[in-house]
Amino acid sequence: MKAIAIIALIFGSLSIFIPAMGVFIAILCSLMATISFRSQPTLSGITFGIGIINTAFLSPSIMLTDVASSGAIELGSASTSAPTESGEIYWTYVGFHLVLFAIAVAWRLVRGAVKE
Repeated sequence: MKAIAIIALIFGSLSIFIPAMGVFIAILCSLMATISFRSQPTLSGITFGIGIINTAFLSPSIMLTDVASSGAIELGSASTSAPTESGEIYWTYVGFHLVLFAIAVAWRLVRGAVKE
């Protein structure tokens, strides 16, 4: 599990510098951090923090997608999908990280630390 935690931390750190796909890499890293949280809470917690900060504050592509999808700015004459509420896409991505973190903490509290 330590290897998964280290890989998640490395790729989570790299996701900050990848423009559009970095958000999805951060989601994958949060999923790996959830798996390894029980045995490596420090490394996994850092990975969660990096993912949340990356998604919430350092990813302008989410904000642009959210603005375009909510219809706040008219980008074209024909819209192919129904407009979403303002902030819906943003909170979906950030909420995904927060829910996985809550699941990991609850799993650690219920099951306890791994006995080696």
